[in-house]
Amino acid sequence: MNVLRRVIRLLVLLTLLSIGISLLVAAVSPQWWADIQMMGRSGREIWGWMGAGLLVMAILFALSELRTRRRERFLSFSNEGGAVSISTEAMADYISKLITEFPSVVRMRPVVKPTRNGVDLLVDVRVKAGSQVHEVCELLQQRVREQVVEGLGISEVRRVEVNVRDIVSEHKPS
Repeated sequence: MNVLRRVIRLLVLLTLLSIGISLLVAAVSPQWWADIQMMGRSGREIWGWMGAGLLVMAILFALSELRTRRRERFLSFSNEGGAVSISTEAMADYISKLITEFPSVVRMRPVVKPTRNGVDLLVDVRVKAGSQVHEVCELLQQRVREQVVEGLGISEVRRVEVNVRDIVSEHKPS
C-alpha cells in the first residue's frame, strides 16, 4: 500500500512540475507568445503566474513529503555483563502481545515513555461492552507491569496507565 501511495505522489509531483514548466515556457517562448497574444494583453502574465504558482506548489508538495526521521528512543540499563538497550517501540510491541490474555480487549496500543527515574507505560485500549471494564483494566495494569519487570528485567516501572478509548458492542448491528 505504501508503494502505491508513493507512486501516486510521484505522479502528482511530476504532473505539477511538467505543467508548471510548460506554462513558464509558453509565457517566455516567442513562438508560443503569438498564440498567447490572441488571449489578450495580459495573457503572457497570466501564463507566467500560473506556471510559477504550479512550480511553487510542486516544490511545496515535494517538501511536505520529506519526513523528518523520528529519532528512535532506547531505554538503557547496565548489568554485570555490560549495557543493555531496548527500543521503546520493541517494548511496546512486546507489551501489545498481552492482548491474547484478555478476550474482552479488542485493541491495545501501548506507549513507552522513558523518564529519569524509570519508565512510564501508557496503554490505550478498546474493550467489549458487557465486560467488567474496571476489573479488566486493573488486571491489564498488573500484567503489563509483571511483563516488563519479569520479561524484560526493567524494575524501574514508575506507573502503568490504562486508558479505555472506546467500548464497543459485542455484536455488530445488521
